[in-house]
Amino acid sequence: MKIRNIIAVIVGVIVSVIIIIIGEALVHIMNPQIDIKDPEAFKAFISNAPVSLHIMILLIYALACFLGGLISASIAIDKKMSKAMSLGGLIMGIGMFSLVSVSHPMWVVIVSVFIFLPFAYWGGMLSLKMSGKKKKENNSHK
Repeated sequence: MKIRNIIAVIVGVIVSVIIIIIGEALVHIMNPQIDIKDPEAFKAFISNAPVSLHIMILLIYALACFLGGLISASIAIDKKMSKAMSLGGLIMGIGMFSLVSVSHPMWVVIVSVFIFLPFAYWGGMLSLKMSGKKKKENNSHK
């Protein structure tokens, strides 16, 4: 296995996790009533939070998977889509653990299943389209 392919997924996961951390920090800033120091109060707030908060979290996960898939596929040497989808699977595992352990409503957990892998896939597809255009441009200049 080529080391660059492994690095591609690792870098994609790191970028995705950073996006999620920054996004969730922004959600906490926008909702100062969230007490993250008290786990039980935090769980109670999340389970009764407005729908808009949950949608923001889902959008953060979508952005993280899209950009992570784009980066993983862009860095990988070959089998670019498998690297993007591997990233999507890893982030899905991390996200599902977070969603279930913090007691998000069940609809959020179910909807998130349809976010992680498709957005990683679309990020990988964009990378393939971008690399295809670069190859065509390089060939036309010869």
